[in-house]
Amino acid sequence: MKEEIVDNERAAQQKKSAVLEQAVLTRSPEEVSRVYEKLGYVENSARALGLACRFRGLEYVRALVGGGANFTNRQYYIEGSSYTYTIHYWLTPLEMNNILRCTHLMDKWDGCFTNTVIVGDRKLNVLPIEQRAEIVKYLCENCEQVCFDAGELLYYAIMSGCKRIISVLKASGAKFSEQRITALTEKGHSTAWQEFCNMSDSLGDGEYMDVIRSIFEETGGRRFHYTEAVYLGNYNEYREQFRLYKPEFFRFILEHFNQKQMNKSKIMKGAVDQNSVACLEICAENGWLDAPRKRDEMIRYASVNGGTECQAWLLEFKNRTADFAAERERAEKKMMRELNADPNSVTELKKIWGYEKREDGTLVITRYKGSNTEVEVPEKIGNGIVTEIGGWAFSPGAPRLREAQSDLRRSITRITLPETVRVIGDGAFYACQALVQINIPDGVTEIGMRAFGNCVQLCAVNLPAGLAKISEEAFWDCERLRGVDLPEGITEIGTCAFARCRSLDRVTIPHSVKVIRREAFCNCSALERIVVSEGVCEIRQRAFSGCVGLKTAVLPQSVRKIQNYTNIGQAPKAIFCDSADVVVTVEPKSYAEKYCKRNNIQYVNPAGQ
Repeated sequence: MKEEIVDNERAAQQKKSAVLEQAVLTRSPEEVSRVYEKLGYVENSARALGLACRFRGLEYVRALVGGGANFTNRQYYIEGSSYTYTIHYWLTPLEMNNILRCTHLMDKWDGCFTNTVIVGDRKLNVLPIEQRAEIVKYLCENCEQVCFDAGELLYYAIMSGCKRIISVLKASGAKFSEQRITALTEKGHSTAWQEFCNMSDSLGDGEYMDVIRSIFEETGGRRFHYTEAVYLGNYNEYREQFRLYKPEFFRFILEHFNQKQMNKSKIMKGAVDQNSVACLEICAENGWLDAPRKRDEMIRYASVNGGTECQAWLLEFKNRTADFAAERERAEKKMMRELNADPNSVTELKKIWGYEKREDGTLVITRYKGSNTEVEVPEKIGNGIVTEIGGWAFSPGAPRLREAQSDLRRSITRITLPETVRVIGDGAFYACQALVQINIPDGVTEIGMRAFGNCVQLCAVNLPAGLAKISEEAFWDCERLRGVDLPEGITEIGTCAFARCRSLDRVTIPHSVKVIRREAFCNCSALERIVVSEGVCEIRQRAFSGCVGLKTAVLPQSVRKIQNYTNIGQAPKAIFCDSADVVVTVEPKSYAEKYCKRNNIQYVNPAGQ
């Protein structure tokens, strides 16, 4: 009954939103005010406000804001995915171009983000920029009332080159939030960073430098984060994009992005491939060729790859700057250290493992640096015992990896963990796509987010009895994974924990799990039988959606809530809506039985009645 009430309320609010939007497009500001007053509270008024900002003018905006309209975010669900997205209608005053269409914040098919909208036999054109500028000024003056973030609009206005809106926002005192600055300068694997790279890739050479320079000023002169996406956006043979090695552009990138995060060898090899002595000179100015090993590596590369001019310059640079006696002495000392080294010494292990020491003296493996594809993690390094495999330690998607390191990690087939390990961190083995075999020690209590995600060759894992938590997407997209026995005592199975495990054929949820989280077993197409043990209280949205082969499900008396889910414009869908042949075993007069009746799901009682 409660679900029906919620669904009815949602439908009523959607209808109100549509009426308000139609009024904005077809009526006068005064009539819009009267319509709004008659409708009362409208939960989603952001799109109506966006239409007014883009096509109708300030008086319409005032009428809507007077009625209570605001830009509160509205989330939409993507069919067949585990994700939602949010449309930000406060972007509508901007000039829509290819740069802005790279954002994750708008729907290019939504009429709000076009230059014309058809209403009956009328065509409304986007307002002149001066009128939109006046609207932005009004929004800044009423930012709290309309839930408007002027700093965020400033960011997108700069990225899209909307100079008139930029001037209005800056005159109103708009500034980037610390969260936005952090996303640009520190968190290179965030969605905001990916969006930044996508938008900047679409900029012309001159535009790129102007836009990056403007954003650089807004961050207070903090250098941008650097990832492989920046490199590929500016130097990509497939896209015939070579501007990175234009000397002025190259210098600009080195001045404005964090050089510590750059793959210097790869970048300098690109300069050799482009036969750009000027770019190598810039590298030398920044200290990239100070290390003899790096300098000699580039000389060898230029020799092998026909970079005649670059090779000549590098040899001249070496003759001009090298201290040959000191280099020879260092090389001899290194050779003696290697000759005398114990393979199991800390010195030798440091060549293979990156690790951190905790306050209690135990160690966290943070990085595999070796060259073997069958790997045995040491129990101890020095006096420290290894108790945790840290985030992204083996993942080819870890930050700051050279291409050869990523390729090696993708080739790892077997990993043996010591029995001392207690925690497997976020993304520890993510996308190790050749991994066939790995043990999970008996002492492990927690498996982190995406720890084994996208390990497409992994067929089986033995989960230890003491395991308490499987985090979200822990085994996501392990398409060959078949045998998984969830241990009694486990308390948490995260969102999408086993989503897209297309070979998984059976699941028993132990009684210690109270909530089966959203999309936990989504798109497990081979799954035929599900047993939910007594003690489980709640099953959330899409927990078993896409399980098209499901034949049998057992739901206990203890279940008190099963969440349906909705897509825009569609009726709510039940928990087994994609399983046409499923028969659910339920206790008589239980919530599960009532749920099956209400949603037309085949069911039987334990005795088959």
